[in-house]
Amino acid sequence: MTERIAYVVTSGISMNPVYYQNDLVIVMKADSYHVGQIAAYHGDVPGQRVLHRIIGGSGSAGFVLKGDNNESIDPKTPTTEEMIGRAVLHIPKGGTWLKPFLGPSGIGMLSFLVISGGAATAARNRREIPRGRRKKKVKAMSRQGGSLETAAAVFKTVQRLPPALRGGAYLAAAFLALAVLLGVLGWMKPVVETREVAAPPRQSLTYSYSAKVPKSAAYDGTTVSSPEPIFRRLTNNVDLVTRYEGPPGTFDLSARLTNGTGWHTTIQLVDEVAFTGSSYEATAKFDLKALVARADAASTAIGTSSSGSVSVALSARVVSQGRATLSAPLTIEVTPVQMVLGGNSKLTTESAGSAGTTVVPREIGILGLTAAQARSYAILSLIAAGALAAIVFLIARRAMPLRTRAQIERRYPQLLVHVEPMASPPGKPIVNVDNFPALVKLAEKYGQMILTWRREDSDDFVVRDEGITYRYRVPLDRPELLDIEHQNRPATAGSHRRKASSPVS
Repeated sequence: MTERIAYVVTSGISMNPVYYQNDLVIVMKADSYHVGQIAAYHGDVPGQRVLHRIIGGSGSAGFVLKGDNNESIDPKTPTTEEMIGRAVLHIPKGGTWLKPFLGPSGIGMLSFLVISGGAATAARNRREIPRGRRKKKVKAMSRQGGSLETAAAVFKTVQRLPPALRGGAYLAAAFLALAVLLGVLGWMKPVVETREVAAPPRQSLTYSYSAKVPKSAAYDGTTVSSPEPIFRRLTNNVDLVTRYEGPPGTFDLSARLTNGTGWHTTIQLVDEVAFTGSSYEATAKFDLKALVARADAASTAIGTSSSGSVSVALSARVVSQGRATLSAPLTIEVTPVQMVLGGNSKLTTESAGSAGTTVVPREIGILGLTAAQARSYAILSLIAAGALAAIVFLIARRAMPLRTRAQIERRYPQLLVHVEPMASPPGKPIVNVDNFPALVKLAEKYGQMILTWRREDSDDFVVRDEGITYRYRVPLDRPELLDIEHQNRPATAGSHRRKASSPVS
């Protein structure tokens, strides 16, 4: 959700032998990247993520990336801001087990498992319920709705947890709810959708030229304008004006000179300049005499005769955001007599797109996310919910008081020695401890095993040292603590039994 971590499930062979089909790679956003790192960026197809190695470029101008098993470099050059992140964790074939959970059914199944796992902490062990009551409970449950009882049991269990664990359980539930919400919104429709696109604004580039001439019989006035020819005997100075109409962007103008000998050179008339507004105009001054002299000097250098002529191919270019580059070619022929437009040259070049459709990422309006982002966040939220639920369950289970013989034997089988009931030494004190872990600490302190036996009304666990008997007693007179299956329990392998000479006091 912080846009700092994401995952990529690999496909294809472009990164063999580092990654193979269906590997899972975790990537993390970085402030900078360098050559040699494997990084991910968004591809041209909505929702696509490309994971390749950086082989050149920079963060500001754009990185050059290439698959280790590819012959060519990637056409896209993402900047640091456009990177998804660098590879930090590789799980071979991890995508194979992740893919089944990427659908709505997988989200629902995992949600059920998380809820069921929480409910399991609330349900008491079958061995802790008397057989008669167990049957009655099963019959009662068969007559009731299981979902409400399960939810109530989970809620009661969470309420009994310590504050820290209770907060963790609530946070896991919040992550689970978020995962279900994002999963439904992300998978209810495809990640892309088709939208109608209005016709883009019209663009146009128009050339015009003019020159001041003395009063003569060649012209009606003292100013000559395009598309009229300009006779060089009257003037060699021409003002070329290029006007653009359309969305803002950047503008530049260049001229390519040729003279029919194979020689050519390019002159930058207007350097690239950014502009705002819906129009831009640039003026370049032509010295026809200087242009011809440049072409004649080239002819002399290569050993051909000078023709006194030059062809000027103008190229104005405008780059606007979200639009194809608009280029306007114009050819001007300069001879010893005049300057005229080249054949088939047009003074105006226009570009007008038409309305149509386009494929764009589907957006979830209420959250401000795309469907692909919602799917990713659903998976991450589900993983977070599962991890938190597991941590809460393990800690709660570890901290759960040991109230039955079955629980104690499962937790500390290596410390227990099953014996026949033993009498306490006469005149020696008996110290009752409040909980079994305290008895375990005493056994470890004195290097003793814990002796245990069953009486008619309780299970006794004792540690004896220097005449003092430390005892933890589990009474059997409370139905919820009764352990029927362990009555008359036979001796386990390796246990020791001793016959007492008198009842235990």
